Amino acid sequence: MAALQPLTRNLPGIVRDPLVALLGQECYTTLVWNTDLADTRCLKLALSKGLGLGMVAGGAILKVPQILTVVNSGSARGLSLSSYVLDTAATAITVAYNLRSGFPFSTYGEMVFLLAQNAVLITLITSYSARPTVPRLVPLALFFSTLAYALSSTAIVAPPTLAWLQTLTIPISLSSKLPQIVSNARAGSTGQLSAFLVFNSLAGCLARVFTTRTETADPVLLWGFALGALLNGVLALQMLVYRNKVDVEVFDKRPDGRLEQAHVGATGVDRREVPAVAAAAAPSGGLATPVKQVAGAGAAKQSPASAGGSARRYVRKLD
Repeated sequence: MAALQPLTRNLPGIVRDPLVALLGQECYTTLVWNTDLADTRCLKLALSKGLGLGMVAGGAILKVPQILTVVNSGSARGLSLSSYVLDTAATAITVAYNLRSGFPFSTYGEMVFLLAQNAVLITLITSYSARPTVPRLVPLALFFSTLAYALSSTAIVAPPTLAWLQTLTIPISLSSKLPQIVSNARAGSTGQLSAFLVFNSLAGCLARVFTTRTETADPVLLWGFALGALLNGVLALQMLVYRNKVDVEVFDKRPDGRLEQAHVGATGVDRREVPAVAAAAAPSGGLATPVKQVAGAGAAKQSPASAGGSARRYVRKLD
């Protein structure tokens, strides 16, 4: 490695300075200046920093596919609002704990981006719900605004209290995953849950176990990520087990051309069985239609039943 020293000892400042800031002067001198890769401690630190920066970059887009899935399908079916509320509260506490403890941004930076993405998903879940949006969204907005203000103030939340809250995020984080796991198991499908989100969350928790052990050695954070990895692993397993399962909604097309959701449907249907569901859903005396994707998939507009005429029934797969 000594052959590389003429290069590593003449790095331009635009490259050298960020590396020194990232690795610290001691490990920069060992790994870069002296090209000594036998130092295990500095190698682990460099790997941890690299993983941390990758996590921060990945966190900026981690839940974007889930957001796009909900928007494009016009449905938040299969997503648990309580899971996202609990996850957001736990994430906010973790960000405050890391920030006020002075830990490197590379060990928690993705949490900041995840907070913003969770806010978008909570808004979408309440918006696509059959229940009124505003009465559910306003109390949540007030709750999270109050929580953010309290966590940012040492006068309201003293350091010992914040440390206790961080410990509390372990059961909160675990309980945020359980409703989603139970919902999947009951439905026999994962609904609109994004596989990209689930598998990347699993990989992220595993990576954070390593970076936390290497850079902060904080036992509360370490156990939180380890248990988070365990439950994300359960969700990942469900994604694999239910990968061929879909939810099905049935709509009646009235003589006026509008769609009305029928009081039938099924969850956890094997993709190969959807045509049979469509045939079984055909109204008596009506017209059975082939399985098709309803245009502008989303919650069907409700219309009063029209007198006379036969209804045409459509089946929508909620992939």
